[in-house]
Amino acid sequence: MSVSSSGKRKRADIDMRTFAKNAGATIKVPVGGIIFAKGEPGDCMYIVQSGAIDMMIGDKVIESLGANEALGFMSMVDDNPRSSTAVAREVCELSLIDARTFRFMVDEVPNFASYIMGTMARRIRGMGKNM
Repeated sequence: MSVSSSGKRKRADIDMRTFAKNAGATIKVPVGGIIFAKGEPGDCMYIVQSGAIDMMIGDKVIESLGANEALGFMSMVDDNPRSSTAVAREVCELSLIDARTFRFMVDEVPNFASYIMGTMARRIRGMGKNM
């Protein structure tokens, strides 16, 4: 862990792409392709290898994601349906991580659980800033 000039500790960026690429299938999604839709069951999550994705609720983009970012993991955590729709803004390559592999990675891959929790915290804080 490094320390910023303000004296606060900051978590080093973790590149999950290598772990994810070895953990499951890789899929390609064309521009405009729907990765998953709001309300669908969430039986997997994804790590973006390349490309850009817009997370949408209705017609509103609530967040844009790029390489090394995770999406769809909320359903892995709470077993609820998808809370948003993920649409490829660019051609994307995604690593698919199923529920079984997700649980294994939480238990066995160093830093994976903290990566997911950090991502969740960042997104929740971001939602608060947009209100």
